[in-house]
Amino acid sequence: MASAAWQEETVVLRCFDGTEVTAPARLAAGRSGLVAAAGGGVRVVEVPGNVSGAVVAAVVTYWEARAAVAPSASASAEEDRDAAGFDGEFVRGLTHDERIDLIHAAHYLADEGLFSIFS
Repeated sequence: MASAAWQEETVVLRCFDGTEVTAPARLAAGRSGLVAAAGGGVRVVEVPGNVSGAVVAAVVTYWEARAAVAPSASASAEEDRDAAGFDGEFVRGLTHDERIDLIHAAHYLADEGLFSIFS
């Protein structure tokens, strides 16, 4: 089980291009299997694959915006609809190349939720 300090802290996602993207640790661990597998004591997580820092930053921005729409696992039906609407709008606003980059990032970050919105 994660400590309270881990839940309040940040984790750095280090990309192949040297970019380091900071994310709230609890949010990142809840969304990313890669971060969750690293455990609470790890402050820097190496992102595998050729996922650029710009794409990882976009993923973290998505995580934060999505969490604001449906902030808990026990979300109400209305919050679930809001979140589904958010995902739909998010996908509609992407170019083909942006979608491919995000699918690639979702795969390497092991973010099943992000990955599934593209299927």
